[in-house]
Amino acid sequence: MTERQRDRVLAYLDRRRARCPACGATDFRVGDALYLGFLFLDEELDSYMVALTCANPACPVPHTGIRMRRAQLWLEPVA
Repeated sequence: MTERQRDRVLAYLDRRRARCPACGATDFRVGDALYLGFLFLDEELDSYMVALTCANPACPVPHTGIRMRRAQLWLEPVA
């Protein structure tokens, strides 16, 4: 993912007031995005799982993720 896409994910998390499910922190590092549309029949074809890591060093379970749509990430359409 580009820095711009990572910034969009962080802005989306801020708008949703997202918190780490393990410790309640609000700061995350954004990882890669995995395309989900072909993996699961009940997922929309433009769904992605974006990896998140809690920035709190004391977090007991720092790895989580959020599902986002292609348009939310501003990815180029698949031809």
